[in-house]
Formats: sequence, structure tokens, C-alpha cells
Amino acid sequence: MAKKENNNKPWERQDGETSKQFEAFSVYRDMGEERSLTKVAQQLKKSTTLMGRWSGINNWVERCLAWDNEQDRLLRQQQLKDIKNMRKRHAKIAEAMILKAAKALKEIKDDEIKPQDVSRMVEVASKLERISRGDVGDVVEQRDGGESVSAVQIYIPDNTRQDEDDFDDLEV
Repeated sequence: MAKKENNNKPWERQDGETSKQFEAFSVYRDMGEERSLTKVAQQLKKSTTLMGRWSGINNWVERCLAWDNEQDRLLRQQQLKDIKNMRKRHAKIAEAMILKAAKALKEIKDDEIKPQDVSRMVEVASKLERISRGDVGDVVEQRDGGESVSAVQIYIPDNTRQDEDDFDDLEV
């Protein structure tokens, strides 16, 4: 007879796992960073030895790693969704600001307008709209735990300086 394939996620009840074993696993899984067999045993009023046996039989450590990875994935997915929604809101605000600035330019008489005010409004609104649409407009170096970034080559002309120039002739 062929063995039934288990399609359950690792953090769900597994084939052959009793309801008491799954209850204990669920308590352990949901403890997060504070996980310990002793704490599960105390909470469920069972022996630590029994929790150790159930943990080994049902691969609690491995299953919790899969659970933690899934929770992290879901959190990052939600964060990306929130960022996308924020950008849409900011883009709408920026568009409204730019429309008001354009309207103000049309309605204000030339001798009444303060150029620095209108130019500042356009500058701020344009920057907000660019950022909201994912174009930061500025080159920003980001270091994130040592992950390598593809190299950028920049040509800098010689400027007729000699290799041995130590800049001693510069006044400070």
C-alpha cells in the first residue's frame, strides 16, 4: 500500500501527530524567540522529557524554522504592499500640489508673485512626485550587510597631476 503524501505546511498538524502533540507544538511555535521545551512543559503541565520526545518525533525545531521564515516573508510582503500604497497616496498629493502651483502661477499678477515661493512649491511637489513614483533622482549609496552591488565606472581626467603629488602645496 502506497504511503499517503503529506501536503500540510510544516507549521500545520502533521500526519500521525496527535492533537495533544500538535497543541504542544503550537505553544512552542508561537513562543517565538522565547521558545523552550521547559516553558511549554510548564504551560501545559507536562514533563520536559515528554516535550523533548514529542519535539524530536515531530521535528519541532525544523518546523519552527519554516514557520519563522514564513512569518518573515509575510511581514516583508505586507511592508511592500504598504510602501506601494504610500507611494500612490504621495503621488496624488504631489499632483494636487503641482496643479495648485500651476494655478497660482496663472492667477497671481506678475508684480505680486514671490518667485521663491512658487519655485519652492514646484520643487517640493516635483521631488515628492518623483519619490512616490520610485525615481529618487539622486544617486544614493546603500550598504546592507555586505551584499555586493554592481560596480559603477566613472572617468576622471588626469588634470595633469603627477602620481607623487601629496597636495602639500594646497593652503588650508
